Amino acid sequence: MASSGRRPINAPPGSPQAAGVPWIGLSILLVLILILGAFIAYFFFGVGKDEDGGGGSPATVTEIDSDATDGQGVIAGHSNGPLGFPSAATRNTTRISGTDPVDISMAAALAAYPTTGPGAPPAAVTVVDANDWQSGVAAATLSALPVGAPILLAPSGTLSATGVETLAQLNPLGSPDTGENKVFTVGKVAPPPDYDVERIDGADSAGIAAAVAEQKAELTDGPPAAFVVVSSESPEYASPAATWAARSGDVVLFTNKDEVPKATLDVIKDKANKDVPIFVLGPADAVSSNVLKQLDKAGSTVERVGGDDPETASVELVRFSSGSFGWNLNTPGHGYVLARTDRPMDVVAATALSTGGTWPALLLTDSSEKLPQVVEDYLLDVKPGYESDPTVAIYSHGWVIGDDSIISVDEQARFDDALELEIVETASSG
Repeated sequence: MASSGRRPINAPPGSPQAAGVPWIGLSILLVLILILGAFIAYFFFGVGKDEDGGGGSPATVTEIDSDATDGQGVIAGHSNGPLGFPSAATRNTTRISGTDPVDISMAAALAAYPTTGPGAPPAAVTVVDANDWQSGVAAATLSALPVGAPILLAPSGTLSATGVETLAQLNPLGSPDTGENKVFTVGKVAPPPDYDVERIDGADSAGIAAAVAEQKAELTDGPPAAFVVVSSESPEYASPAATWAARSGDVVLFTNKDEVPKATLDVIKDKANKDVPIFVLGPADAVSSNVLKQLDKAGSTVERVGGDDPETASVELVRFSSGSFGWNLNTPGHGYVLARTDRPMDVVAATALSTGGTWPALLLTDSSEKLPQVVEDYLLDVKPGYESDPTVAIYSHGWVIGDDSIISVDEQARFDDALELEIVETASSG
């Protein structure tokens, strides 16, 4: 039968279309070729099969080596990153981490003054050289209300760039209680730029403390409730005075072991201070009995708050009470700061914490690994408890100062346990 001679419009001469082969036939042929190729690939070459040979079995979840996840577990195929706990916080403790007192001072100041709402900023800030623990201890009285000037530490006498940023974040506004000053500097330290600064200095540590006492009297228009006299040579016994001064506003003065410096005596002998009681911190091998005699002759009543070692001395001050002086924490439900005996600048750096919140008192530890027995015994003695409902009980809380190379997580855990609320069994419940 002769061809009809019809061909697709615009089909090029010599093409299959021009020869009258319909398009649909080519399409069917191409599909058959693809199906045949897939069949051969699957059965002869294994393309598309599961590696275990089970075509319908679910894929297995690959186990991740724990070393690759820093020891964190794997849950539902999710590799957890480091959580920071329990080091950052436990049930009853919060850690201000870091190995540098400069960083600790910034963290403590921002914890005390979050500056996120009306009334949150401090009225002023105090800047102290990070290597001058004596000036830091003396300056702590300015942290207390009504002045309310938390301490920032300046490495090598000049605020770091981060310190300047922290100062800006704190945004001190000045007030009548600060003499409208926004920044105080105590000791040999450079004033930060662009702030109204009141500089407080002296020839030595006793002179600097005396200058702080004079400035504080001017700001508060009167004498302090007490003078706290500490050794300028024994920071392990002097540092608790900083925490107390930040809490109370009492003024810290310095003495040598066997002789009271003239600058200290001049403050005590001032007519305005004749009735101010004097409390000496530390045992006789830090501040001799001869010093107490000199102080007694120069001023009002003198009393020693001692302790055979720094850790015991810190507990003695926490328990002590005489008039308005002393923490008097002899019942459950209080705040504490745990810091190292041999790191007095950490104590100074953390003083802002004791100006509010739980108003924590200082407890000292001489170890990075173990809570001192005298501290643990004290905490267990004032351990909070409840009879039936823990939600209405009173609680204790502790700040841990420094990272876990300074105070280990094990020691923090023991601290936490000593603070933990515990059920109290009564005769009726037994």
